[in-house]
Amino acid sequence: MRISTTLAGVASLLALNSIGAEADAEYRQHAMQAVGGHMQAIVKIIRGEVPHAGHLPMHGNAMADLAEASGSLFPEGSEGGDALPAIWEDTEDFAEKIEAFRAAAQEFKEAAAGGDRAQAGAALQGLGGACKGCHDDYRQE
Repeated sequence: MRISTTLAGVASLLALNSIGAEADAEYRQHAMQAVGGHMQAIVKIIRGEVPHAGHLPMHGNAMADLAEASGSLFPEGSEGGDALPAIWEDTEDFAEKIEAFRAAAQEFKEAAAGGDRAQAGAALQGLGGACKGCHDDYRQE
């Protein structure tokens, strides 16, 4: 009787771990969708398609915060979504890409703080490049 209880407990823990991994992958996708949403809004502002240049600092802050959190969004065992397995196979390179994202987001935040579209636009190129650099190697389309 004790063995079956122990096995049931182990099975429950494994199921919860699986649910946790799925939840991590889903959470990561939502966080990355937030990054994408801010990027799309920033591009609209930079192109002058919307009259919200005053929102650039808010988007800059959000991007820097999301970039800071991005490294913790890929714990081992959270494979899934559109994240490629290479993330967990080449952790050193992936960590470098995350650091490039953090640095570019911080640079964008600083450039966007004044609300100047031209200055923010220049920093946006670096931010977009950091995003692309990671997506090219670690995100399935």
